[in-house]
Amino acid sequence: MVDYSIFIPVLNEAEILETNSHRLLDYLDGLGHRFELIIGSNGSSDATAAIGAALAARDARVRFFALAAPGPGRAFARALDLFSGRALITLDMDLAVELEFIPRACDLLKDHEVVVGSKQQGRQERSAARIAGSGMYITCARLLLGLPYQDYSLGAKAFSRRVLERFPGAVDRHTAYVANLIFAAHAAGLPIAELPVLCTDTRASRFNLGHEALYRLAWVLRLFWQGRLLRRFPSG
Repeated sequence: MVDYSIFIPVLNEAEILETNSHRLLDYLDGLGHRFELIIGSNGSSDATAAIGAALAARDARVRFFALAAPGPGRAFARALDLFSGRALITLDMDLAVELEFIPRACDLLKDHEVVVGSKQQGRQERSAARIAGSGMYITCARLLLGLPYQDYSLGAKAFSRRVLERFPGAVDRHTAYVANLIFAAHAAGLPIAELPVLCTDTRASRFNLGHEALYRLAWVLRLFWQGRLLRRFPSG
């Protein structure tokens, strides 16, 4: 078993996939840990799948898979079937969050089950619209779910194997799985650490922000209804 697995979901990232993968591998090599890098394409229509498969064929540290249907949650669920680490750390392919998150998260996982990389607590260079949208989601999660954390994005999160095995039903097909897992762990009284991070992300979002906002709000309401009112979610 490796010390940790890094997972990155990708959608049409042919332009940066190989360069950023090598940058990440070089950084991980310098940490002196046993690791694996899992890259999962979900519905890519460019050369992402071919580049990822070639990268994995050349480097035993890299595992790659391609799914026909889009959905980061689908890719995350597949990664859960594959990963061999004691923990799973999620990143974005643009490596927008400082890579120092990885060793700091590994250190915190010695005493915690989840590590939340928080752009709100740290520093972020993103568009005003994305910052405002994240802020509204965080406020809803605080008011409706009682969650004190300040980041529910896909990247810069770390989960112990124990928490992932305990709450497999928390993984949806799209992007709500991060909030679901954090909510599940928090409701179960498991230790969660929040870590300030630096995020530099000037690219256009890969998601339709309007659709994403409605989708995430619907999932917060679902968690409020099932988890806080009916106390049926999560189970573990």
